[in-house]
Amino acid sequence: MKKAAEQKETPQYWQQTDKSVKRLKAEFSKLLDQNLTEQNYQLFMEENTRLVPREFVQNHGIHSSLVLRKLGFGADYKSDFVYLSKSSDDWNCVLIEIERPGAKFFKTGTNDLHPDFLKALQQINKWRAWFNSAANKSSFAESTVGLIRVPLERNPIYPKFVLVHGRRSEYGKNHLRRSIISAQEKDDFKILTFDSLLESLESKNDLYLGVRKNEYIDLRSDAFLSESIFAWMPPDQIRVGTKFRANALKMRAQWCHFKPCGGKVMDVALAQVRRRPKKKKAS
Repeated sequence: MKKAAEQKETPQYWQQTDKSVKRLKAEFSKLLDQNLTEQNYQLFMEENTRLVPREFVQNHGIHSSLVLRKLGFGADYKSDFVYLSKSSDDWNCVLIEIERPGAKFFKTGTNDLHPDFLKALQQINKWRAWFNSAANKSSFAESTVGLIRVPLERNPIYPKFVLVHGRRSEYGKNHLRRSIISAQEKDDFKILTFDSLLESLESKNDLYLGVRKNEYIDLRSDAFLSESIFAWMPPDQIRVGTKFRANALKMRAQWCHFKPCGGKVMDVALAQVRRRPKKKKAS
């Protein structure tokens, strides 16, 4: 007879993760020390969404545990990551721009801002200028993120901006440099280093990684992390893969959202969601 202490409890579905915090920190730290392209860090963060910044998160958390990748807006702009966070009164829409760990803040041997940093700041300023147009902001709220901005869709939305740039070692021990960087921040804008993404990972859960399509949100994640998106969005506006469906069904005993007319939300959702076609095996 096995002792109770030897029996492992099944983790809650929102606690599902592919790797330990220790392993994630080790892998990302090693990656930061390599001189790779921005796309390498983008892909690693997409595969390990606990690394996505949690700035401007309101009391309801990250909405539907969903972060969108490469979300386009306007004619020329695209944010590396975007998520929504709501309170009872309004929404924050957090747009994240990531650069490279090797991108510089300052010119060598001076306290003058480096062209890498100036270019990144200019990108954020262009985004802010675009959102300053009431028409652009309304179109973004109603169309670009309208599918996921439910419920409380009548509440106002406020864009917030996050820049992930460089390494802390470039300025961490220099009070003047820290002050110069801090002076670039605003109430709607935060600047982070790649090192800061490794902080407090123990308190962060993974997120669904989604792609905004014309008629639906394509969930690229295989792990089942939250029922919320299925409770609020029509199932035909969500697409999932075969592995996701299988993993969701494994957690059926933990489903806790019910339809007003009876029955579990996930039973209905999984029967009606769009299915991502299986990849064809190379011949």
